[in-house]
Amino acid sequence: MVDSPAPPLLRLPPSVRHRIYLYLGVARWDRFPLVFDLDGPLDPSKQIAFHGLLLSCRSLYIEASALMFSANRFVIHYSHKRSLQPLRNLTPSSLASLASLKIVLNQASCHDRREQESSGKCCEGTGWMGRFGPRCCRDYATHHDGPLGGSHSGAGLVLDEWHRTAEYLAPRMRSRTLELSLVCDLDEREAGLATKVVALLSLFPELRECHIRLCRSPNAKIAQVAQHAAQQACHRLEPHSPPAPSSSSPRLLQLPRELRHQILEYTDLVTPWREIMWTRLERGYHYPPGGCSGDGFAFCPPSRHHGCQFSGCHHQKCINYDVYSSYHDSVGCFCRLRHAAFSSTCRCWAPPTPLFLVCRTLAEDARFVFFSLNRFVVSDALGSLNPYQAFNFESEEPFELADGASFVEAWRRALGAPPPTPPRPSAYPAQRFAASQFLRDIVPANCLRHLRSLEFVFPPYNGQCWPQDGHPALLDWADTLSWAKTRLAVPILTLRLTMAGSRQWPPQPPDERQELSQEQGDQVLAGYRRILSPLACLREHGLAHFYADFVSPWKWRNWMDNAPPEEQNPEAGWQWVLSSQDAMNEEAERFVLGDRYGQLSSRKETREQDREWQFEFSCEY
Repeated sequence: MVDSPAPPLLRLPPSVRHRIYLYLGVARWDRFPLVFDLDGPLDPSKQIAFHGLLLSCRSLYIEASALMFSANRFVIHYSHKRSLQPLRNLTPSSLASLASLKIVLNQASCHDRREQESSGKCCEGTGWMGRFGPRCCRDYATHHDGPLGGSHSGAGLVLDEWHRTAEYLAPRMRSRTLELSLVCDLDEREAGLATKVVALLSLFPELRECHIRLCRSPNAKIAQVAQHAAQQACHRLEPHSPPAPSSSSPRLLQLPRELRHQILEYTDLVTPWREIMWTRLERGYHYPPGGCSGDGFAFCPPSRHHGCQFSGCHHQKCINYDVYSSYHDSVGCFCRLRHAAFSSTCRCWAPPTPLFLVCRTLAEDARFVFFSLNRFVVSDALGSLNPYQAFNFESEEPFELADGASFVEAWRRALGAPPPTPPRPSAYPAQRFAASQFLRDIVPANCLRHLRSLEFVFPPYNGQCWPQDGHPALLDWADTLSWAKTRLAVPILTLRLTMAGSRQWPPQPPDERQELSQEQGDQVLAGYRRILSPLACLREHGLAHFYADFVSPWKWRNWMDNAPPEEQNPEAGWQWVLSSQDAMNEEAERFVLGDRYGQLSSRKETREQDREWQFEFSCEY
């Protein structure tokens, strides 16, 4: 019997067949991975165009599937069919070629099947459009699973299905080929269950890369479980590391204090941009992301581009420390700041807490480096992490804190006072400024002398909402400065007071400032002066540098529509705004510095100084 000739496609050169596969959509020409859902497309009418090719003959299937599984990413959700059977249906040859797989056993945010898997989107509400701490995107809230707990009726079924799947996959995988992403969002109290979930990774051969997420909310204990399992799965951590040799004191402490400080400067105690933001809404130190860690199209100056790799990891691709914002190359959000997770691709900056816990001597060294080598930006914003965005005092829409606190509880705990009911623009609602909280409650009293650079930022409140004379916040502010002036190293301190305002972030009602009257503008300027006046107490202690950066209340005014016909010149109006800002800033600096104003830096030099938080929150300042 004469053998039948090979199909015409197989008689073509391999390079030509490869191009045909690309034209059919087996892989992308630009080598970015496609995303295939093993449960099938969400829209049943959108089947893959090359399905017939895979069914044509064994030889073509082996060749085309090898390309498909090695060049693309595959994802499966247990909750869709309450099963991982489609993963166990893959042939041994397909599994041997598999390069990227995401298994979602349970997801409480970010990894919903309805979202585009390749987008890397994190729905934890931490964007520059108005961050308010971890908060699930309301548009997708009904599509997420609840946290899985030991008492959950389906927890045992999930673990059994994961166990059967792991036993099937592990012996068929090739070493150092697979990038595995595992999502199983558990209850914060289920550290023991987290250990059971990741224990099955020990069955797999060495993984090329491993990303693990075990809880929607940050949890140090569960995150440590994820980190240990991921590093062990990639053989980056010995299963039983020998204990470190004991000594009477760490070698670092045997070095002179100056050398210890120089060594600590190369740790996360100093942020890449040497700038840290603190807000009363997050109650923690925040590294201001920007540039290519934003939406991917924002301008990022080369002088600061190196710092972008340390934020926004969920939609970044880092190659040789260059950052590329790529929605095609993300495996989703495994950020350690947002979740109890571990991924080698997450380099997001977080305060290096362990360095403060080693011993008393090292803690003192760490505090000195941390507070003296970073610029601290303290934002007074009430409803958003964006310092340019003023809180809408007329809005009755509730908001939440990180732990899901209600509107009333948020005001009590974050602002220090119960809210008015309903909130109205009658007075500044908080009992203290964020600046007072930072100096009194956040920075240890014995570390105030280490501070070298401070910036207090106030958003563009309307005239009715600035605190009036006798307001508790103003009294507390004056008392705080009187208390701090002898504890701060004032002669070597650089202080900046910023009344923020960007034209792309207009103030909130009832004063959007497009038709601002002279009286309303004067009310805003009076609010500036009430906050500025107590700073005069630093003059007698020889404040090293003081810079005012006040926005003109008339910056948002529509000069064309509201000016008389003979004065309808928007360019002249804008020049007047700029000149009035310069005069206002110079007057404020002279007030605080007194006779020493002329001896210090000029306004031109300070205006050109880069402040990283501005790149994140505003394109036009």
